[in-house]
Amino acid sequence: MLLRPEYLSQKLDQALPTKDGGTLRTIREACDYMTSMGKQRELRTHWQRACKLILAKADVMTVSRALELALFMDAKLDVAAKELPATAAGARSR
Repeated sequence: MLLRPEYLSQKLDQALPTKDGGTLRTIREACDYMTSMGKQRELRTHWQRACKLILAKADVMTVSRALELALFMDAKLDVAAKELPATAAGARSR
């Protein structure tokens, strides 16, 4: 199935830093990340769900949440490097 460049270039609702040293910012980057992981990891339920959502051209918020969850489930989400929402960052600095 061919996904349109317009869909693939959509920005995720927030950047997702990975412990592999990268950061997922677009659906295309997420696809590249998923196709580069090992087969055993790729077959895990949470990655299969993220893949199915992308192939179904789900909205970017839904895809973003699925990717964040998949990274978290694999202990690959770099939570220390994850950006805080503006309201949380402002409240924290007070």
